[in-house]
Amino acid sequence: MFAQSLLAELMLAGVPLFLLLTGYLNAEKSLSRSYYKGLLRVISAYVAYSLLTVAVLELFVGDHRSPLAWLLAVVGFEAIPYAWYIEMWLGLFLLAPFLNILYKALPSKRHKQVLIATLAVISLLPLFLNRKGYHVWPRLWEDIYPLAFYFTGSYIREFRPTVRPRVLLAVVCILLSVDPLLGLLHPAAPITPYISGSYYPFGLVLAVCVFLLLYRCEVRRPLVRSVLAKVSVLSLDVFLVSYVFDSVYYPWFTARFFTTQSQFGLWWFVLVPLVLVSSLAVAFVVNPLLPKGKRRQTS
Repeated sequence: MFAQSLLAELMLAGVPLFLLLTGYLNAEKSLSRSYYKGLLRVISAYVAYSLLTVAVLELFVGDHRSPLAWLLAVVGFEAIPYAWYIEMWLGLFLLAPFLNILYKALPSKRHKQVLIATLAVISLLPLFLNRKGYHVWPRLWEDIYPLAFYFTGSYIREFRPTVRPRVLLAVVCILLSVDPLLGLLHPAAPITPYISGSYYPFGLVLAVCVFLLLYRCEVRRPLVRSVLAKVSVLSLDVFLVSYVFDSVYYPWFTARFFTTQSQFGLWWFVLVPLVLVSSLAVAFVVNPLLPKGKRRQTS
């Protein structure tokens, strides 16, 4: 369970990394008609995979709802539970040109650092401190946490910070270990600290460290570059369709092989690659059928 906890903490850094990458890739975007065409690609993908998800849930999972209920689920970004990220990203996409104007207008590196720190204090600290019924920090602004990550990604793109890899690895290992160690030492604790792997300030630090470890890496082998490029183009599709396979595979495997969570953790090495390959296969077929618009740069 300790090993599984370490892995879970690392996987929870996924959304922060998406947001950092969105800021990194969109830092130079400006208002234009072609820019807004990027919405077409994302919205069409969401609608297509929502309809596919509805069909699978109705026919194979036993999730039966009325047509109106499914329509409301699609419109409300609830047909695919993972689509909350798309709902959030659409607003971030629309704001990006204006955010870039704001960021570039700041006169110095120091001002940009203060902006990121301010956003972390007003949006990330509430997520960390206000839990288990406690309200000890102003929380009105906690929903703007994507801006803290977006501007951090923009900052990394502009200033290209470098930190020794061993230092970054040490910080990552420490952050990943805190919660599993506390859970190991005091499993019955009434308040789980949950320090790393999410949107809290520690999650921002973790995501930045992982980002800095990876963003300068160069893939020199043409075949590997080609595969990674194709997976990158299909990443949105894979993300959206993966819920279909999560809904089918996990119940099937848990019904047959689950005894305890400790034992079932080994099936991670089967289920995760299986979901990934299945999602890639569907995305490879569906992606060419979708309107392209302007190629997005979010992941």
